[in-house]
Amino acid sequence: MSTFNRTTLVKVLEILDSSNAGEALAAAKLASTMVREAGLTWDEVLAPEIRGQAAVATRAVSSGPFGYRRDRELSPHEQFFMVLLSPRTPLEIKRKLRTWEARVLDGEITPQETQDLRFMYQSFVVG
Repeated sequence: MSTFNRTTLVKVLEILDSSNAGEALAAAKLASTMVREAGLTWDEVLAPEIRGQAAVATRAVSSGPFGYRRDRELSPHEQFFMVLLSPRTPLEIKRKLRTWEARVLDGEITPQETQDLRFMYQSFVVG
């Protein structure tokens, strides 16, 4: 992907309707990060077409999954939600990750879980 992916943003924003407050908050944070990483403002995202200098600038940076820039490593929090949102992630993995959610949001996952999460991200999102 070389430009901002509005379809993916819509999928993330649909999670805002979740009855789980933590899940809804995480979706809001992920959506905000996606917009910021694309070099856009919410005003630009809500416009009928994404135009202007910010949209041109994002083409110069190689984009990764969900429109994220490849010039930095994603946080475990970002990787966590991308793995959960990926249609390639098996349901049993998603169920296991749900038990991690509170600890991921609080930044309390173990180094081994961080490594496992990175592997799942590479396998189910990037790969």
